[in-house]
Amino acid sequence: MKIRTQFSLLISLLIVIPVTCVISLPLYHFFSSPQRYLMKGYREIRALGYLDLSENDWEAMRDEIKKIPPNVQVAVYCDFQIIISNIPELKQGTVLLPTELFAFINESSSIYDYQIHSPEMNSVNRKTSSSSYLMISRAKVPDRKSGLRRRRFYIPAFILLAIFETAVITLIIQLSRTIFNSITMLEANTQKIADGELDIQLEQPKLQREANEITSLSESLDRMRVALKDNQERRTKFIMGISHDLRTPVALIKGYAEAITDGVVTDMGSIMKSLAIVQTKADQLENMINDLINYMKLNTTEWQQNLEICPLKPLLKDFTDSAIATGDVYNRKISASVDIADDIQVPMDKNLVNRALENIFSNAVRYSKDGDSISIKCTQEPDFVIISISDNGVGIDEKDLEHIFDIFYRSSTSRREQGLGIGLSVVKTIIETHGWKIDVDSELGKGTSFFISVPLGRSGKLV
Repeated sequence: MKIRTQFSLLISLLIVIPVTCVISLPLYHFFSSPQRYLMKGYREIRALGYLDLSENDWEAMRDEIKKIPPNVQVAVYCDFQIIISNIPELKQGTVLLPTELFAFINESSSIYDYQIHSPEMNSVNRKTSSSSYLMISRAKVPDRKSGLRRRRFYIPAFILLAIFETAVITLIIQLSRTIFNSITMLEANTQKIADGELDIQLEQPKLQREANEITSLSESLDRMRVALKDNQERRTKFIMGISHDLRTPVALIKGYAEAITDGVVTDMGSIMKSLAIVQTKADQLENMINDLINYMKLNTTEWQQNLEICPLKPLLKDFTDSAIATGDVYNRKISASVDIADDIQVPMDKNLVNRALENIFSNAVRYSKDGDSISIKCTQEPDFVIISISDNGVGIDEKDLEHIFDIFYRSSTSRREQGLGIGLSVVKTIIETHGWKIDVDSELGKGTSFFISVPLGRSGKLV
């Protein structure tokens, strides 16, 4: 159970139950109190107006009625008549002689304790005396049964209070245990990451009901652990890849330079040939370093802020025209078609998109031979523009397909070629950071096809 839910339940118990009790007790006393009925009768008798009482007399009577304790029965006797009563035997409006009234009191005195008093009235114009009404109150004589009834009332109240306290204490203990266990788990998991134990999966709640806001941090930490581990592996691979690919041209440059310096190569022709090799390898090193710098730039988000909304068809037409011209130079059969609407516009960096397309096309030329065919198609579907570049060259082994976009990965068919193996990584980075998608389909010995999907909005433009 989530900590927020447990706190909400605890607060509800601490607030709702006491408030309910505070509200219920006055309501109980109000609805069970005889004053409720007396005051109602008082207002009705006063409205009749047949008693010659002044405003002060009525106010005095009302004040006396308000003083009556709960569960006490009362009757008001005035001018030989019961004018207000909640005593069942003395109905309101009953006419009684004083002897009859006191006879009734005497007969029931073994059951009830009576109290009779005559409040002062302030009327000066009344024909009757100034103390002419009696207020008769009675309460049952206490006995074992009444004490038992009181105990019966207290016992449920005590049980309810005990249940309430038990529930609150249990919930507090459970909440404390949940928070303690969650923080302990979080602390242990954090310590593992701080100690560099990235290969061990972090501890997670064994049961779903044990999950809460704090344990969710452990899940986030575990995802962070995996990301750190992947980054560490990529960094190691990055350093090893650079070291491996840069070592060869550096070794050649160093070897030829030492040969010239040590006098191993003496004639001018050999020296010039050695220097030409050094120049070629230096250019190769420079290209590799530029590729690395460009790759690192692509992995930042700064360039994405400069995307411009550009028409897609002209860019694709320029690319296909350039591909056809390149095919003539390298003796490749190029077929190209751009079948999309003229008004399709997308936010993009034209130079980077063109670079990605040229990179794929260059691979198609590199891994095919004279006379092979390369097909470029751009088609429009309801929700996408599909750009495909296919060749019938050497193809890619199935075991290499899932890794060809990994940085520094060189498939078995490309190891004889020069380069760092980051070309397709750059392509994937460019395509995906534009919000597009790239897929590849290949079969060894039959060729390779790359598919780029550009999502479109309802209006035929990228959203």
